[in-house]
Amino acid sequence: MTSFREQDVTLIARYGIENITASAGVLAAPIKPGTANCDLHLREGNPVTIHLKLGSHKPNEWVDRVASA
Repeated sequence: MTSFREQDVTLIARYGIENITASAGVLAAPIKPGTANCDLHLREGNPVTIHLKLGSHKPNEWVDRVASA
């Protein structure tokens, strides 16, 4: 992606971010797997490639939690 202006943005993933890599200087800080958000610094007109692995949604996960309680 390429930003038309310099800006800081926050990516938010409902089920967490398992892994993220980006060009040098883009990630504000390393993240822990499963973290829901990640801060990025985008420079004006500088193309950036981001590789993102999102967490997975398991619809029946709540059944396992209730059954083990």
